[in-house]
Amino acid sequence: MSEALKQKLVDLGGSNPQFTIRPGEDCDLYLEHTIVDAKYYGIASKEKVSKRYAAKMWLVEPERTVKYREIIQEQESSAGVLPTPKLSFEKSSFKGKVLFKKEKGLAIGFKKPADPSSFGKVYQYDFDVTKIRGPVKDLVEANGWRFEQIILDYQPAQVQGQRFCVQCGAALTADIFFCTNCGKKVG
Repeated sequence: MSEALKQKLVDLGGSNPQFTIRPGEDCDLYLEHTIVDAKYYGIASKEKVSKRYAAKMWLVEPERTVKYREIIQEQESSAGVLPTPKLSFEKSSFKGKVLFKKEKGLAIGFKKPADPSSFGKVYQYDFDVTKIRGPVKDLVEANGWRFEQIILDYQPAQVQGQRFCVQCGAALTADIFFCTNCGKKVG
């Protein structure tokens, strides 16, 4: 059952121009959205701005719940020479549960150094987290699953001596080599 929902979510990411969804390395699915990624030049400086939104998703079959953890990464750098030499770099990362985030940005500068004809708008964005999270939540709920935002990476609950499948979360018995729910090899 979780495989069908997983495929629908991957398909949603393939058909939505706002974001992509792919299988994750340490989660079931990984959503990515580039808010802005720009390099440009000021009067006497070189600027770079990068902002990304991502989410890790775990499909927990026994609970019929999609656990959703958000990540926002921002990086800005500036190097200038006039009127005085300047170098700045700022990087931030947030992982957890985003309640509300709306942000707009606009930069005007030179797309090419020392080329006055390249002056103009280098980027403009309008980011609203609900426009990314909303379609995922709607799809999950339309398929009879719960959508739950979480603040830490999901770890299946451990019962004394109990093992769980790393792919679908199903309980495993000690004598099996493959998950009886999804077929994943048990390590």
